[in-house]
Amino acid sequence: MRLLLDHFAHIATPKGQQAIVGTPQLLHWRDGAIMVEGDVIVDIGTSQEVHERCREPNQILDMSGKTAIPGLVDPHTHLVFAGNRADEFNRRLHGETYVSIAQGGGGIHATVRATRQADESDLRRRATRVLDQMLLHGVTTIEAKSGYGLDHDTELKQLNVMRDLSASHPVDMVQTFMGAHEVPKEYKGDAMAYVAFLNRDMLPEIKRRGDVRYVDIFCERGVFELEATRLHMQAAAEHGFGLRFHADELVHMGGAGLAADLGAVSADHVVYASKSDMKKMADAGVIATLLPGTSFFLRGNYADAKAFKEAGCAIALSTDFNPGSSHTCSQALMMALACMNMGMTFEETLVGTTLNAAAAIHEAHRVGSLEPGKLADIAILDVEDAVNLVYYWGINHVCHVMKAGSWAVWQRQIRRPE
Repeated sequence: MRLLLDHFAHIATPKGQQAIVGTPQLLHWRDGAIMVEGDVIVDIGTSQEVHERCREPNQILDMSGKTAIPGLVDPHTHLVFAGNRADEFNRRLHGETYVSIAQGGGGIHATVRATRQADESDLRRRATRVLDQMLLHGVTTIEAKSGYGLDHDTELKQLNVMRDLSASHPVDMVQTFMGAHEVPKEYKGDAMAYVAFLNRDMLPEIKRRGDVRYVDIFCERGVFELEATRLHMQAAAEHGFGLRFHADELVHMGGAGLAADLGAVSADHVVYASKSDMKKMADAGVIATLLPGTSFFLRGNYADAKAFKEAGCAIALSTDFNPGSSHTCSQALMMALACMNMGMTFEETLVGTTLNAAAAIHEAHRVGSLEPGKLADIAILDVEDAVNLVYYWGINHVCHVMKAGSWAVWQRQIRRPE
């Protein structure tokens, strides 16, 4: 089946199979066309060029007035959990602090309690609703973490839900084990003992599953400090997992530098990373995954995107979707926040939510750009120029989404398998 998507007002995409460092040069076409055969793109260019180069398509769809960009990639999400913390959010608006709420039994431990009590069907139903929203907002690939169980059975329960959704939902999912999201109450005050449990009892079993690619940790003062982080991540690497870090979100502790030392693929948040650690990340090829939604939601400082760029780091962007500090599914909103509050250009944010985001989960050989040979993952916008994603912000401009050559969203409605 050869499908020609013809006469786009605008096509905008990066190109390549590796993260882009520095100022990106996007490819642009006006009156553009994309030829799809099976699940991959076979040609892209102006309408005239594609018509001249390609065999006659089986079907032609007129995309006049619309824009095509790569399907968006969200490389840092906490997808599977139970409960709702809207009340905590409102309490913070009325003056309570995150710390006081956590000390009263709220915060992440509230989500842990709810997730432990929920069964897999409930978690699957909740996560499906979130994935549907991501898809409607143009996201076709995500990374998803466990980390709201903090015990053997619940962590596996979360991973089971991810495995099921990976097989049944159009959005592709890369799985991460994050048992080291917080120290559970059962190990209160003894992070090293909890890390010993994770290394001894959890990592070998999770490796045997064969479907979890990464291990992540919240490397932060008062949670998992450098020694505990090093022990856990070295053990994860010895089991063959890729490494991801939550690092230097609240204070500078050197987590970004440790991520570089251990060869992590990505260090995330990194609001308080030092310039020397940024340089270490750049030299080690660690991608800086910046999370502007968390800074916005918590009314905190933003990561220094300019400094990361000057250090030579590739930058990815993510929603950090989670119940406590960034409850949003919109990568387009992250692009707007990064432009307005982090000094990034539109081009940098588009690369940060497509090719660089894909590279941050080792998927840039398959997705993240519109070019021959890659999956036909295409977000189609009801605007005549891609820059409207950040200029006309707060609006979902996605009208159609193609996933691997099939329509996953058509006219803003999800297409369910028959």
